Amino acid sequence: MRLPLLLVCYCLLGTTGLQAQPQALQKDMAAALAAIKAFEKKEYRADSSRNHVLRAQTESSFSAKGLFYQKIAAQLQGINKQSLSFEDGINLELLNHQVLDELGEYRYKSYLNPLQTDAGFHSQLASRGGTTISTKKDAEQYLLMLQDIPRFVDENLQLMRRGIALGITQPREAMKGYETSYTQHIVATPEESTFWKPFAKKPAAISEADWVALQDRGRAVITKDVISSYQRIKTFFDREYLPKTRSTLGASGFPDGRAYYEDRVRHYTTTNLSSEAVYQLGLQEVARIKGEMETVIRDVKFKGNFKEFIAFLRTDPQFQPKTADELLKDAAFIAKRVEGQLPALFGKLPRQPFTVVPVPEFLAPNYTAGRYSRAPISSTRAGEYWVNTSNLPSRTLYTLEALTLHEAVPGHHLQIALTQELSNLPEFRRNLYINAFGEGWGLYSEYLGHEMGFYKDPYSLFGRLTYEMWRACRLVIDVGIHTKGWTREQAVAYLADNTALSLHEVNTEVTRYILWPGQALSYKMGELKIIEMRKRAESALKDDFDVRAFHDMVLSNGAVTLAILEKMTDRFIAEQQARAQKKKG
Repeated sequence: MRLPLLLVCYCLLGTTGLQAQPQALQKDMAAALAAIKAFEKKEYRADSSRNHVLRAQTESSFSAKGLFYQKIAAQLQGINKQSLSFEDGINLELLNHQVLDELGEYRYKSYLNPLQTDAGFHSQLASRGGTTISTKKDAEQYLLMLQDIPRFVDENLQLMRRGIALGITQPREAMKGYETSYTQHIVATPEESTFWKPFAKKPAAISEADWVALQDRGRAVITKDVISSYQRIKTFFDREYLPKTRSTLGASGFPDGRAYYEDRVRHYTTTNLSSEAVYQLGLQEVARIKGEMETVIRDVKFKGNFKEFIAFLRTDPQFQPKTADELLKDAAFIAKRVEGQLPALFGKLPRQPFTVVPVPEFLAPNYTAGRYSRAPISSTRAGEYWVNTSNLPSRTLYTLEALTLHEAVPGHHLQIALTQELSNLPEFRRNLYINAFGEGWGLYSEYLGHEMGFYKDPYSLFGRLTYEMWRACRLVIDVGIHTKGWTREQAVAYLADNTALSLHEVNTEVTRYILWPGQALSYKMGELKIIEMRKRAESALKDDFDVRAFHDMVLSNGAVTLAILEKMTDRFIAEQQARAQKKKG
């Protein structure tokens, strides 16, 4: 969910808030942002003069970008932080966070490895099939994008060839079954392609004759440029990439891999903790949560041990949805029940609605159980809570309450929609996603289910604990894989033995951790910090603590680093104490 820095800088440069900043910041920040705007426009944006709609993906463009951001980082370091207001300090810290990520991509050449389980360059292309065509102009723009796919694909393949030469590839072990991510787009007719969907229904604003002509062009372009591009992707994987993937599993197998992983730990936790410190924290959390899970097993009077209880949950039909519609309806009902509890915990709620839909078919087989898909605040569509309806026996009903609280409300939808409505923030911060904050908030939202009257059913409570245990296990597994030489089998066994996730989910999750170093650390680190901050506020304010005010404060600045959240909490406590003192007079 990371917004390209191009948009970050355009939007921050244009905010009126810049005019109110101290002179030193105004001068230095404005100079940095003006330079970024000029660079991005010249070097990184799609070249419209050559009908390029998709961004450039050449090694030279990434190298130039990295060298440029080294200069920007030095320029930002020169800003006198002591002269900044609280709000300006947040702006600067978040921009620095983004610049550091750009520098990490440059230093470790991660752009040579554009593959993840559900976010490879070719998978992201397929998401364009969700484009809405309302006017002839929309159709023309969509056709231009389709025609640009061959260039975009070829540039990515060249990056990956360079990655192969340098030893920067994904591990062979994690690529089993990956071919479905591209072979599904090699179809016999254009109408079978996910890229045809925008042409399936005629918009009212386009005449019949124009629509027929646009459809004919769409068929020709999808056949010539899209399907053929995916055929080239398949040939590349079969003949060049898969035979040369690395035999090592963790990020430590990359050139300078250990340093790369520590950089990912910094980025995804927004802390200065080492990977070893995160690993030890994970072991502590696993032990704590295991004790709570054992209590639930005793409470339901199950005659068997922990392993046998997990096997019972995974195999008993009462815990599995019978149809996709049943799963979607249950998720929607839970979400609606949650909405009824929100006013008790939040003073401010978003205007933007959300809906419940299945995970798109082209993603579903290797996708997570659910996900939130944002919609721009100005969009004509709602946010979407995606529920995975593929492989129904692997979708467990006892985890559905926790999943819904995390992905929909009060989790990602509430947090992201509210952030987009924060008109007092620079535009880039209304679209910024920092994993430790966003995923930490999602996991904290699962925790809030207790206060909202959920998890009354002991199996649902165990499902909530299984989700928390899942995130604690991630701290152990992710570090284990990427620094301690863990095997895939070792990681699968650890997650399967400690949680009631279905075995299908266990396997897809472990693949995700292998292919996406560090991201799995975000959830638990963020949740623990939010809970710590709430306890700090409750302890300091005692009877004056207002949970609605606390939650509004946490979400008041959009996505922030955990260090910023701590500063916000201390400021909140001081303001609430002053307000309470004033009332007492």
